[in-house]
Amino acid sequence: MIKHNTLLLLTTFLFANSLLAQDKDLLNVNYAVSTLKYNDTVANANLFDVKLKLPVFQKKQHTIVGIVGYKNLSLQNFPADHTGNLHGLTLQGVWIYKLSDRKSLTFFAQTGLFSDLQDVSGKDFRYTAGLRYRVKHSEKLRTGWGLAYSRQFFGNQIIPFIDVEYRPNDKWSITGQFPIKPKVLYHFNDKWSAGMELSADASSYRLSATESDNQFIQVNQWTGLAKLEYQFAKNWELNIGVGRNFRQSYKLYDDTATTPWTVITMPLGEKPDPIYEIDNNGWNIQLGILFKPF
Repeated sequence: MIKHNTLLLLTTFLFANSLLAQDKDLLNVNYAVSTLKYNDTVANANLFDVKLKLPVFQKKQHTIVGIVGYKNLSLQNFPADHTGNLHGLTLQGVWIYKLSDRKSLTFFAQTGLFSDLQDVSGKDFRYTAGLRYRVKHSEKLRTGWGLAYSRQFFGNQIIPFIDVEYRPNDKWSITGQFPIKPKVLYHFNDKWSAGMELSADASSYRLSATESDNQFIQVNQWTGLAKLEYQFAKNWELNIGVGRNFRQSYKLYDDTATTPWTVITMPLGEKPDPIYEIDNNGWNIQLGILFKPF
């Protein structure tokens, strides 16, 4: 039960984080390598993730932004039911309504195709929609509070979330979705920063209807990273992270393994058991590049 609830909580905040990222990056490209061991076999999962923000409309209090994303998860030396390439294609829309100089209301929606792309159908899509109320308390502190609905492969989910941006001075910053993606940085100067980040991945991918009877794989990963960030060419940032996956699992579920409704981490129904599960820790190395025009 604890593992099941942990996965749901992780998924909850990651949806909020991907839809309402506080960073002003127009382009975000990241590559991560995770290692793990099961039954004396050494395996690794390679994740390539890219997001592009497209400003659509801005007039007075109204701002509309589109976000397109692609991720590829390559599972190497995994069991036969797990090994291969899994893909995620997403399209997000965000409408920000400025209530005042200090307050804003955001409406967002996402649709995405998450599968092995063997035989795509409507069962391969996931959906999310919701809203967020954000307040600028001072020049040092901003917070956001929101609620979302998500249609996952494992059922329907109601999602509350919070984000924080706190900069007590010119040297320190605390930002991110809590408790899922907080980041603490010390800024040496305008170019170099270093610190710690709690990074996570929670996702699910539908497998082939013909070969795998629409089974799906859930990925749950918690990673502690030491981070180094470097600003270059005015608007670009290179970041490197090295750390440990202190919790990672890859679970294979039957197509009928769903919980009808979940509120936060509380499933309102019987919890399904996976067909197969790999659960281990290991090393994690990440390399990313961002483009921030503002």
